[in-house]
Amino acid sequence: MFKTYKKLFKTSLIFCLSIGGFLSSTAQNNALVLNGAVVKLNNGTFASPIYLVVNNGSNLAIIRNSGHIISESEGNYVRWMTSNVAVATSYVFPFGFSTTDYIPVYFNKTPVGVVNNASAVTVSTWATNAANLAWANTVTNMVGLAGANATNSAIDRNWQIMTASNVTATTNLYYRGVENTTAYAVGPFSGQEWNVSNSDWMTPTGTGVGVTGAGTIGNSTGITVVPYGISTSSPYILSATSAPLPIELVSFSAYCESNQTHVKWTNASEINVWNMELQKSLDMNIWSTIYIAQPSNTNSTTNYNYVYSETSNSSVYYRLKTNNNDGSSDVSAIIVNQSCSAELASNNLSAFYYYNVLNVLSQFENDATVTYSLYDVQGKRILTGQYVAGKGEQMVSLPINDLSNGVYIFNAESNATFYNRKIIIAR
Repeated sequence: MFKTYKKLFKTSLIFCLSIGGFLSSTAQNNALVLNGAVVKLNNGTFASPIYLVVNNGSNLAIIRNSGHIISESEGNYVRWMTSNVAVATSYVFPFGFSTTDYIPVYFNKTPVGVVNNASAVTVSTWATNAANLAWANTVTNMVGLAGANATNSAIDRNWQIMTASNVTATTNLYYRGVENTTAYAVGPFSGQEWNVSNSDWMTPTGTGVGVTGAGTIGNSTGITVVPYGISTSSPYILSATSAPLPIELVSFSAYCESNQTHVKWTNASEINVWNMELQKSLDMNIWSTIYIAQPSNTNSTTNYNYVYSETSNSSVYYRLKTNNNDGSSDVSAIIVNQSCSAELASNNLSAFYYYNVLNVLSQFENDATVTYSLYDVQGKRILTGQYVAGKGEQMVSLPINDLSNGVYIFNAESNATFYNRKIIIAR
């Protein structure tokens, strides 16, 4: 039996081949025929992937009557060395979950006319939890409107689809109904690819009606493949068409001018949004709405500016609550601003975390040297530094995207003041 596989496949690394059910997996017309076989790939990771390599370039090199190949990890790949095609041709990667649900990936190549269209196509797929973890290795955010976590709009499954850079195709992605735990269960759902170069999600393509529940299988079709090269990570997800990832908040800030507070934000797109509430808090627990903005509901950039007089003498926290037409809501990350009240003390330090950056705010009567440190909950110092803060208001941003989620303690001090605060990193 091993010799039969050896005619058709080679492995770049050693992998575990588990068979479930009754095996009828034989060489037939130079093809792998699955009749009830369950082929399970084990132990591959992003850092140390394993490959089941199909050297036959025909789209009939794998024939599936029943059974499937189980990937269920980012690093468990099927790599198909596909051929030039004279007509549009579909390559079916016969993935499945456990021994039951069949969730294939259709790779629909365009006809010849593209140089070197005979390139390798490498695919894996794996289920995630309700928070869409584990993300693909290169993905750094699941960001929705106003910077909030938008995992409630994505199917609980990820895909890696890597090709040579000059292959053109679309793909059809399948998922189990129980993996649709979104707030948009009836769909439609489109495919989105993570742009590794820009670290953001690309424009949604394709469509499919949402399904839910055990024993049901859903799919979205016509998803455009934008390849980044055979060695480059190209993660895909399925997200609600009405709430794609990301509906981007370009900026969100607050500052003082003439003893008044200016709160500004810019959205890159607004689709199916009912309204946006600007909320404030003095303790980050009790929030009140101070302004309601009406959206443009377009894909163009929209700017907002709210000006008011803040009476509190303490720091004020702000967030955006976006209410969507379907009744769902998203809440942004939190920003903070020193009160603009004239009674505010003249020398202040504060800090807040926002999207992989620790922002340190200062308001000094004169130039001052600020020394800072960040500690984990065990008291280990993991970040330290020093900078000169100029007279007046100033913000210094410290990138901390390499830190794990968790609770940290931040200290900052100058000759005029001392600041200590708990910082929570939650992506």
